[in-house]
Amino acid sequence: MAEKGARPQLELVARQMFIDGQSLTAIEIALGVSRQTLSVWKGQTKKPSDEFDEWDKARARKATFGLRMEALLERELTFAEEREAGAIEGGTLDNLSKLGALVVKFRAQDSQGAGYDKAKVFLENLQWMVAWLRENDPEGLKVLAADFDAMTMQFKTECMNNGNA
Repeated sequence: MAEKGARPQLELVARQMFIDGQSLTAIEIALGVSRQTLSVWKGQTKKPSDEFDEWDKARARKATFGLRMEALLERELTFAEEREAGAIEGGTLDNLSKLGALVVKFRAQDSQGAGYDKAKVFLENLQWMVAWLRENDPEGLKVLAADFDAMTMQFKTECMNNGNA
């Protein structure tokens, strides 16, 4: 179960995990937050006049982002091709090149599958724990510091064994 007072950090991590394609069940297990709590956090972002809450909207935007970038690149390339030779400014060509590189990068990232950066989540949680311990349990912080290397090695080992490194 998640620590009391951890809501601001956990809610942000949970939202990002959801946007990145994780199910509420997977988030519940990973963060130790009840499904009911996740549903409340998610539901609080829904405006009465909207069909979807902000979590769902952000997930949909992310899911279609690559397609929208590809469509923009195609539209701009078509426009550039319809112009006279030499009529395209260098800045426009530079922007098209950058957009093309982003599309390629996004395709490569997308082909690796949805997920979230577990190391980043680990570090964010660790930073929160250190801050909390510093303020509320200085002796606990000493224990964490003494066992830190062993804990990080265990985390790395588990990630590698699960193919999630």
